[in-house]
Amino acid sequence: MEVKVISPKVSNFLQVSLDKNIIDYLWKIITIAKNQNKSFKDHLAGNISQSLLLEDIDSFFYKSVCVPLVKCYRDNNPLKKGTDPVPLNGVTKRKIELLLNQFWVNYQYKTEFNPLHDHSGVYSFVIWMKIPYAWTEQIKLPQFKDIKENEIRAGNFEFEYTNSLGNVLRNSFKLSPEFEGNMVFFPASLRHCVYPFYEIEEPRISISGNLSYVVC
Repeated sequence: MEVKVISPKVSNFLQVSLDKNIIDYLWKIITIAKNQNKSFKDHLAGNISQSLLLEDIDSFFYKSVCVPLVKCYRDNNPLKKGTDPVPLNGVTKRKIELLLNQFWVNYQYKTEFNPLHDHSGVYSFVIWMKIPYAWTEQIKLPQFKDIKENEIRAGNFEFEYTNSLGNVLRNSFKLSPEFEGNMVFFPASLRHCVYPFYEIEEPRISISGNLSYVVC
């Protein structure tokens, strides 16, 4: 009897620890966004207090971070190596570029959340700038008494997807301040959510963005 194991290929995502100069730049454009106060909430699914539009000055973040991560993702994605499919829609004779076309900062306070959702575009990312709580402390709160530890998702960021049998799988990030400065880069259609945290008064600050094909 000859047995051959066949493992279905699945799309992946990247976890990135950003360099200090990138983090410093992001805090700089967050300060500018707070002064300009251009709300981005009406574009988003989040049930949170504030989302502000960011400007990528001279495309610094796109060139320094997004471009190399797109290459890394393409080189390591088991589903598609090479380039992404470009939407046709009758525009194939015109120049099309993959650009960072949406870029924003979120302020999430206690009990607020982002429901399960996906993004527009081809690629998306989330960067954790400030995490004022630790999952290990959140699970000690009285409302979680007698709940299995692996079922407590307070303050977590979570991807959700299905396997080849249609079963729902989850990849959960149990966040704490040590995770500040980290980023996840993923296909825009990968569904994800953010669970609420409790008791801490300070906001959780994160940055998100979408890369899409744009006709130039």
